[in-house]
Amino acid sequence: MQAILICNAGMSSSLMAKKVSEQLKRDGYDIKVNATTIGNSEAVFRNADYQLVLVSPQIRMLFDEYQQKAEKMGKQIAQIPFNAYAPTPMGIKNMETIILNQIEGKI
Repeated sequence: MQAILICNAGMSSSLMAKKVSEQLKRDGYDIKVNATTIGNSEAVFRNADYQLVLVSPQIRMLFDEYQQKAEKMGKQIAQIPFNAYAPTPMGIKNMETIILNQIEGKI
């Protein structure tokens, strides 16, 4: 399974995507998290490779718009809060929990 994290510029999201992917792998899940910017969001919703879209705290104001697009394309979507967007052990674990809760039963 693949998820994608959308953020404003892509720098912090790339780090978080890498860290949470590593954590998921260590915990035995076959889930890859990638990252991109809002400039690529249209392509994300059309891309069948991504089953889950994660919206970073920096662009939370776009969540409702993205949620409509996700529903239209049959994708799951989650808003990532600030406490799950820090490259610390707790932040990484919080994001992992959000991802696992979204895809429960779909692994």
